[in-house]
Amino acid sequence: MLLRARQQLALTEDQVKRLEALASAPAPKSNASDRMRAQADLLDAAQGDGNMAGARAALDKLSRVRNDQLLARIKTQQDVRAVLTPVQRAKIDNRRQQLRNRAGANRQGGMRQGGKRQGPGQMGPGMMPGNPQGPLGPMPRMRRGGGTPDVAPPVPPAH
Repeated sequence: MLLRARQQLALTEDQVKRLEALASAPAPKSNASDRMRAQADLLDAAQGDGNMAGARAALDKLSRVRNDQLLARIKTQQDVRAVLTPVQRAKIDNRRQQLRNRAGANRQGGMRQGGKRQGPGQMGPGMMPGNPQGPLGPMPRMRRGGGTPDVAPPVPPAH
């Protein structure tokens, strides 16, 4: 939270106390059990020929749980921002924008050694080629959902 940046933001003692109170406030009721129940209902509805009404109800419940969590997070952010002065809010906003810009630059293809951007089709360090090779040749492609490969990997010859 912002308490780690108290010196950079020049937080007052009153602000620190208010932010600590917000940080130690009980978290909103977790809906993990509701989410898991809705996910199980969705899996049940998708079995066999499928139950569209059941799937829709499960998806609606999952959406409500997720929306409630997001709204609680937004409310907490608003409460925290209400403690800060306009200058402190501007510092936080600038820092967040810098982080977004940095993350956006990383998503746009990453950097090669030497600071040059990669073009399409170029491989950088740590990137996997489209057809990865294992010690026994091409690795098998996995079916959707993981688990079982489409083809069995080649068996090494016995010595």
